[in-house]
Amino acid sequence: MNSSTPKDDPESDDEPAFASELESDKSASGDGLALSGEQLAASYPTSRYHGQIREQFTIPEREPQHVPAREVLPAELASRLEVDLWSHQVDALEGLADGENVCVSTSTSSGKTYVYGLEIARRYLENPDVRALLVYPTKALSRDQRGELEALFRDLGLDVTVGVYDGDTDPQTKSRIREEANVVITNVAGLNQYLEGHHRWATFHANCSLVVVDEAHSWTGISGMHAAWILRRARRVIEWYGGEPRYVLTSATIGNPGEHARALTGEPATVIDDDGSPSGRRQLVFWEPPAKDDSSASDEAGGSKGHGAERPLGTRPATVEAPELWAHLCASGVSSLLFCDSRKGSELAVDRATDYLETPSLPYRGDVALAAYNAGHGARSRRETETRLANGTLDGVATTSALEVGIDVGRLDGTVLQGYPGSRASFWQRLGRAGRGRRAALLAFVPRYSTLDRYVFEHPEYVLEEEPERAVVDLENNPVYLQHVRCAAQELPLSREDADRFGGNERLRRAVEYGRRTGDLEGSLAGGVSYAHRDRPQDGVDLYAAGGNAFDVRLAGEESFDHERIGRARAYRDYHEGATVPYRGEQYQVRELRADGPQPFVELEAVDVDYYTQSQRQVSIYDTEVRESRRVGEFRLNWGYGTVTARYDTYSKRDVETGETIEAGLETGVPPLEMRTQLCWAEVEPAVERAVTDAHADYVTKDCEEIPPHLHGYLGGIHAIEHAMIAVTPLELTVDPADLGGLATNRLPDRPDRSGWFIYDGVDGGLGFSRRIYERFEDVARRARALMADCGCGRDDGCPACLMDPRCGNDNKPLYSPAAIDVIDALLEADEPARVAGESAHADGESVHVDGEPTRADDERGDQGDQRVDEDDEGESTNDDSRDGRRPPASVS
Repeated sequence: MNSSTPKDDPESDDEPAFASELESDKSASGDGLALSGEQLAASYPTSRYHGQIREQFTIPEREPQHVPAREVLPAELASRLEVDLWSHQVDALEGLADGENVCVSTSTSSGKTYVYGLEIARRYLENPDVRALLVYPTKALSRDQRGELEALFRDLGLDVTVGVYDGDTDPQTKSRIREEANVVITNVAGLNQYLEGHHRWATFHANCSLVVVDEAHSWTGISGMHAAWILRRARRVIEWYGGEPRYVLTSATIGNPGEHARALTGEPATVIDDDGSPSGRRQLVFWEPPAKDDSSASDEAGGSKGHGAERPLGTRPATVEAPELWAHLCASGVSSLLFCDSRKGSELAVDRATDYLETPSLPYRGDVALAAYNAGHGARSRRETETRLANGTLDGVATTSALEVGIDVGRLDGTVLQGYPGSRASFWQRLGRAGRGRRAALLAFVPRYSTLDRYVFEHPEYVLEEEPERAVVDLENNPVYLQHVRCAAQELPLSREDADRFGGNERLRRAVEYGRRTGDLEGSLAGGVSYAHRDRPQDGVDLYAAGGNAFDVRLAGEESFDHERIGRARAYRDYHEGATVPYRGEQYQVRELRADGPQPFVELEAVDVDYYTQSQRQVSIYDTEVRESRRVGEFRLNWGYGTVTARYDTYSKRDVETGETIEAGLETGVPPLEMRTQLCWAEVEPAVERAVTDAHADYVTKDCEEIPPHLHGYLGGIHAIEHAMIAVTPLELTVDPADLGGLATNRLPDRPDRSGWFIYDGVDGGLGFSRRIYERFEDVARRARALMADCGCGRDDGCPACLMDPRCGNDNKPLYSPAAIDVIDALLEADEPARVAGESAHADGESVHVDGEPTRADDERGDQGDQRVDEDDEGESTNDDSRDGRRPPASVS
């Protein structure tokens, strides 16, 4: 239960915590390290080292902040606890003693389990009938944490019974756990199911005084919506039996832990983020794979071309370079983890590292023991690997995210990241697996040739100094909301007293009225609303889909296949017939997609091919309604709802190693997908459009004959902005770019005299991401500009590491970064005078909230609508048909 990285304080006006401690380190001594960054460069084989170390940073050690256990624990417990507590553990326990909910947001291995473990112990001394509900994100983590809690209670001399209750628990054991266990460990999907049979849990609910949500930061997007409603339903049932639980949430270092905790539980929580655990001195190396044809590079150890030098597109894949770097560390006495993207990737990494060490021309001698570790291995095999790593008989392990959290992996000296894991939290959690406690460590980041990887590599301050991403849980998605209203009504009759927990009086009233019209609900809020059918609405809840349109995923010839159900949008996009599907490190291909029938499904078969597939998307947007609007200089930014029609008509096959297209234009066979979703969009003032169009009128591409030539430059610019903003959004929010879509157009559906670009949530009802992008639009635009300006490709039309999106329905044409930068600069220059350090983007410019019922674009907004939202637009009309006639429509997605 040791350490990782300190947490930047998002509320502080001071410089970030790293800024005062971090230094670019070109001459590290290596004290306390088996191998320093400088020694790594010197010891790497000269035939293989071409100046790959582009940056080195030293992260100073952090002293532990101890507090005697007796200051917060009863003497009976404090005397049996062999260690003092760290300050953040004490702060959390004091908050719980004062009746608060707490969210502990500290580094990996900082003893967060001890917070709720000791709280349970403290309550058990007062009442041996105490019950606690612990909700973990995965079954594997549930079982690991059960062992840790049982060991703690055993050391404390307490007869606290811990049980794991999920789909893998046999019926006899389940009955005993319900009746006897003080601590029940489950997962969110299981909790959704068990609430229906709450009468069997009467004793447990009546005595439940603590609910724990572990790894709370993992609940975001659509799964976060479901988790939030399930936790509200659970609280409602527990309170009905007389339980009054407090919450403990544990989280990685996200940018909004308190806000996120309240969104998940519906209750305020005190944030504990002042990390008192120790951390050893660590060196972080940014290691850039060399070009495949880099024959001119220096062969001298320590040679460098300097940070920011252009790199050819033929850069060696990280999947080849990272295993070799990892092998060198392990052979040099630095026991290390290598984090890979998939199970198959971890197995291949061991093979590549072994081949590298056995190359006769390289100076490696002696045995180096390496192993793979992933969820595809059996429990016995995983435990054996963990034991060998802990006792030092393994020099290195290549792993997936299976070793990112939860499991104590012993005393490690190094970590290598094969690519950026997608979030700052995961970046530091993975690196934090080495250098536990006061132990020094050598850490390395090896980027892939992808948008996020290149951005982070060119902007190390993002992971070193900036506030981490914000987790998004949006409760406005009505299809998801209605599912959980039906579930709640089936569990216990809904009444007016439930309104605060279920969206307020008006929203709950409308939901009940809708349910009565559809025949799903009966009764009234005055007397109680019940579910009207005999089936279980809980069975229709899927954590990864909105509404009741989830697809089963089956494996050909198998009775069952452990794969979560998927939503319709994802099925059409990624699971069409012929698509390849990576799952838990294995590769599958879609044999059949059936969207009709009572239960839609996808059938897979195992394959071994050297390509992956990606569908191309064509988009149209109409029937927009503005919910909020604000001005930034000559731009108007909007957020609201719209109807999106997405067509995934074709897909391409791409080489696994290089990403190059092998075959294109293959038909998916899926119908168009229409959804009502949340979106944000920017309206460009005509003066800005004219200036940028004139400035880049000479840019013409022969690949866009259907677009008027004089628009190629400008439309290519706003198309590039749309691509770049979606690409960098994960740097601001915990979001998968695949959950977002976009469209650039010279005729907005509700303002045909305006051009602009959309970013929308790719799920029916929305996910809340476009709302956060709207609020932080300027910050996302700045990152998009940096992505375009800093990319080493030097191409106006970009490359796969900056602008090109393989899903683009227009085959990435036109894209034109000079015009894009001009448009963004016009936006940001207007924004700069109003900016204050640390100020939310929501406060920039004039903010206009549209009052009353939303107005749709096709509902004759007319002059009144324009006066409300655009009264300062110098009289320009949105209904000027003659002007529209001079604006031939052109849209690219």
